[in-house]
Amino acid sequence: MTAMYPLLFLVATSSLVLWQYYSGKRPAKVFAPLFYIAIAGFAISFINQPMTMEVKGSKLIFQLLFMGVVSFLTKSLKEKPLVLLFSLAMTVLFTILFVQWDSKRDNPLIPLSEHGELLVELEEGYDAGIVSEKIGIALSRSFHPMSGEVTNLDNYFTVDAPPDASKIIALREKLEDTKGVKYVEYNEIVNIPEEEMNSIARSSKDLGVNDPEVGLQWGLEKMNLEAFHASLKKVKPVRKALIAILDTGVDAKHEDLKGSYKSLQKKYDKDNNRHGTHCAGVAAAVTNNKKGIASLAPNNKFVEVTSVKVLAGFGGGTQRGIIAGMIEAADSGADVISMSLGGKTNDNAVKTYTDAVKYCNKKGAIVIVAAGNSNINAKLFAPANTPGVITVAAVDENLKKASFSNTTDDIEMAVSAPGVNIHSTLPGNKYGALSGTSMSTPYVAGLVGIMKSIKPDLTTKEAFDILNDSGQATKDVQQIGRLIQPKKAIDSVKNNG
Repeated sequence: MTAMYPLLFLVATSSLVLWQYYSGKRPAKVFAPLFYIAIAGFAISFINQPMTMEVKGSKLIFQLLFMGVVSFLTKSLKEKPLVLLFSLAMTVLFTILFVQWDSKRDNPLIPLSEHGELLVELEEGYDAGIVSEKIGIALSRSFHPMSGEVTNLDNYFTVDAPPDASKIIALREKLEDTKGVKYVEYNEIVNIPEEEMNSIARSSKDLGVNDPEVGLQWGLEKMNLEAFHASLKKVKPVRKALIAILDTGVDAKHEDLKGSYKSLQKKYDKDNNRHGTHCAGVAAAVTNNKKGIASLAPNNKFVEVTSVKVLAGFGGGTQRGIIAGMIEAADSGADVISMSLGGKTNDNAVKTYTDAVKYCNKKGAIVIVAAGNSNINAKLFAPANTPGVITVAAVDENLKKASFSNTTDDIEMAVSAPGVNIHSTLPGNKYGALSGTSMSTPYVAGLVGIMKSIKPDLTTKEAFDILNDSGQATKDVQQIGRLIQPKKAIDSVKNNG
């Protein structure tokens, strides 16, 4: 239906012109309902067009403006018969020229992977070779979950589409009409946002720990770290929880991480960016080791951190690569999967991410995701908009919504955490401050990891309910959810464990 939107626009505008021309006469009773049907179809097909909201907005304004002009002209001069012919002719000409202009513009799609632009889910047991023959392009299996019996992720295949945007769209529509194909989605490129190093003032408070740079960690002060650690003194974790950082890799040799780090693969133990190492420090830096910074974990008994590299050194990756990383983390026993990544999406639905989250949940992992840094609705960002994840927005030092943070009022499970000028670990035994929902996300992941160490069977919904019920209502709570309060959250886990 997405390819029909020019035709539906033509029918809607023409029927509107005829309705206005015959206003008050019998033919108007035919053209009025035809207009409503056509405009409804146009709206649905237009919404489903695979392009950014900016492109959609400009196109829609242009088309509705034309529709309004010809309607006004026809209604104002309907006593002149030639006006009707002129308006209809202009409508046809406008539609033809608009389609031609639109097809020559730059790629309207959010960038897709060069090695497999489409993700295709086949019906259970359907032969991928048959689909390949029908479309004339080979299919390669996208994912290899260890527990294939509990998921449909092993039914996903990747398709290399032609480089031209219009051909990619046409191939997607062809696939959607092919027998055996259950679902098709774009394999989008995902990036971490650009960040700047920040300088911050030092506090005189030591927060009850001996880490020399804790005075630069205002977020821990706002979350009352000293009281939180005191509440954990008599708590014995059932087991150590594993927090997986899906990012640019982690510097496993960092002086403030190596004591809590678990390696899955050596290739994940380096970070040529800085983003992954910074997130790992926020989630699980070694506390009370007289080095660098502290984390929410008071010692190494509650959590350990690992890395699955899903983003290249420049900070980019693909949806397929991220989902493969989620599967690997879950299959490796991760209790918490922290994803400080994402971006605007072409698709209104995010079924592949949703299936991946369900798989992680079945394997016992809770998925924590950044809301995004564009100061818009996180509903437009993936995987922040994926059902089943806990989405994290950012607050500043005044506990207000960070200026860059996306809003989460349309997200099912959302909380907030400190995300401005967050001091943490950097590759090469260095430290520095970054800002972003990327930084607020591992705060939540670290806390949920501690919660899971005390109650290993904790579900995502249970964890969110605890974080939400125990959280602090800030002035911007309607936009970004409640600010996490670690002590109250752990007290709730202890009382209901």
